[in-house]
Parts: sequence; structure tokens; C-alpha cells
Amino acid sequence: MLRLLLATVLVLGGGIVGREIWAGFFNLPSLLITVGGTLCVTLLTFSWARLRELGSILRELCARRQQSPQKQIAELRRLAHLYHLQGLKGLEKQEGSIADPFLEQGIRMLVDLQREECIQENLEKEFIHFVSRYEAARQILLTVGKLLPAFGLIGTLIGLVLLLHQLPHLDLHALPSALSIAVLTTLYGTLLANLVVFPLATKLHSFAYEREALMRLTLEGVLSLARGEHPATIERRLRTLLPIAWQEQRNQAGQSGSHRSLFALQRSSLREATR
Repeated sequence: MLRLLLATVLVLGGGIVGREIWAGFFNLPSLLITVGGTLCVTLLTFSWARLRELGSILRELCARRQQSPQKQIAELRRLAHLYHLQGLKGLEKQEGSIADPFLEQGIRMLVDLQREECIQENLEKEFIHFVSRYEAARQILLTVGKLLPAFGLIGTLIGLVLLLHQLPHLDLHALPSALSIAVLTTLYGTLLANLVVFPLATKLHSFAYEREALMRLTLEGVLSLARGEHPATIERRLRTLLPIAWQEQRNQAGQSGSHRSLFALQRSSLREATR
């Protein structure tokens, strides 16, 4: 929130200081060609349900703070200690106070006396659902990021065509308008794609990777609880998984290659990792 406020202040301050200069960079036809064309193609490409889901994910991305793996391990150890001392009644009293929905779902199934295999299957389904939601949202943002410069180039071609039509008549009043469309559409498309859409897609990509690693950690912790392991044993196991589940994910998220989500892992390999 502080970074967003700082960026807003800088943009508004720059606009106020150079309002006379910035007025020359506003052209409504250019903006309509770039943004309007991108919105039309996006609406034709993706369903309205997926676009609504994108809005929901972006709101969640801005409002939700990622839990650190160390705090998650401490929470799992606390729950394991309660389970070791008070049994299922101790866990049942904690259901409403668990902040992580994924962990809360696992504890609820444990309290409902579901078998370990059933708990693992349901949590894996929730895990895959999360990954698919965020990957679909990311693909929409990447598509929008590609469409904006493309429609900027289309606007440039439209401006050049208008400019060529005015040359035989030497209509000096129409030339600035045609030149503005030719230049500003490319500027709008490039700026919106590289300053708004692609950074947002990168942030979503990083958040999803960190969340996936945390969910894997939580899945192992809940299954260890279901097996009745000692709290100290659970903590040691989770800390040994931490470099694998967290650092490896962060390293992959920082690479510029294609998105290699944990969704690509087969369920057999996930079950082997959680044993």
C-alpha cells in the first residue's frame, strides 16, 4: 500500500508540475484505439467468468499478505502440540482462529475423522485448483500485455494512412491530428504494457510460486498430524523441506523462462514428496 501511495504521489506530482507539457500527450482517439481495441479482443478471447475471476485474484493479490514459511511451521507445531495434549478437541477449538484457509481446511477434515488418504486427496485437489486459477489469470495478463503494443502499432498505421490522405490537399490543420494518432498509440501501448500489465503479471507469478511452496509445506504438516507424529518431529521434517519447497520455488520464480508450475507435477510425485 505504501509503494502504491508513493507511486501515485510521484505520478500526480509530475502531472501537476508539467501539466502544460503533459497536455500534449493526451489524445482521445489514440487512447480509444489502443485500450478499446485491447479490451474488445480480450472480451472476445476469454469468457466473462474468467475475467471476473481475474478481478477477484487481483483484489486478493493487493489485499492479502503472504504468510512466511517460518510462521507457518510455528503454527503447525502449535497445532501439533495441542493435538498431542488435547486430541481432536484441542484442534476443534482452533478452527476459527486459523488464518490460512488451506490449513483450516486440512484441520477441519482431520477433526471430522477423515482418513489420511482422503485428506491428502482433497488437499491436492484444492492445491491444483489454486494453481490453475492463478495460471489462468496470469495468461490473461500476458495476453493483454501483448495486445497493447500490437494495437499501438495498428494505431500508428491508421495515423500514417490519415496523414497520407491529407498530403495531396496540404491540409495543415489535419496533419497534427494524424501525426498524434500515429505516434501516441504506440506510446500508449508500450507504456501500459511495460509499466502496468507486465509488472502486475510478474507480481502474480511470484505470489503464486510462494503460495504453492507454502501449500506444499502445509500439506506435509497436516498429513504428519494425521499420522500422529510428535510436534518436534513434524517441525524437523518441515524445516528439512523448507529449502526444497521455498528456496527452489523462489529461484524458479526469478527465472525468465516459461511458467513451470507445480500443477505440471503428477499426483504420484506429489504424494511421494509428502511421505
